[in-house]
Amino acid sequence: MHKAVLLDKLSEFLMVEQCGWQLYRVVQSRAQDAELRERYAEFGAETDRHRTILIELITQLGGDPDYISPTARVAQAKSEALLQSVLVCGPLSDKEMEANDLENVLLAETKDHADWHLLSELTEQLPKGKTRTALENAVSQVEPQEDEHLEWAASKLAALGLAALTTEAPPDPLRLERSVITPGVKVKQVHPAPVSLRSLLDAAKVPASEPAPASRTSAM
Repeated sequence: MHKAVLLDKLSEFLMVEQCGWQLYRVVQSRAQDAELRERYAEFGAETDRHRTILIELITQLGGDPDYISPTARVAQAKSEALLQSVLVCGPLSDKEMEANDLENVLLAETKDHADWHLLSELTEQLPKGKTRTALENAVSQVEPQEDEHLEWAASKLAALGLAALTTEAPPDPLRLERSVITPGVKVKQVHPAPVSLRSLLDAAKVPASEPAPASRTSAM
């Protein structure tokens, strides 16, 4: 096992949990459905605990929890984009907004679940020792909760989608015309032109991050 790579990954996973906790705070604050509010509060508290567990795990493995790895910076950018989509839902009806929020939760929890599943698989391959024990302890506390988060989000989103398609009154078709995402800029109803391969390649040349503000001080 490459310990430096593991610590970089744990830094990334910590960033994902941090952003997930922020996402839960936002969606809970405006959910009108009682089940959504209750679950967001419950899962948000568990996600907060997951942050603490990761900080303790990184420390036990000789890392610095304040160190931000390159992959953590990319994860932060992705999570901030997800949060931004939560904050620009003006054109949506209340039901559509709740579904959009839950979809963002599902996306975030999919990444969370994959992170902890990876740690679970790594643990099974490690020899007995302090590193394996530390990972086993963390995984045993978090992975069952991540399973529940992902399963619930997928099931609830499907239920909301079916209700919107079959039983609920359709939203006002003129709602988009009365809404703006950026002050003074009307939302266009025409789908934008597809992104070209050339523009994607050009964008890929832009550096994803600046040097981390903190360096890892532990010996590998």
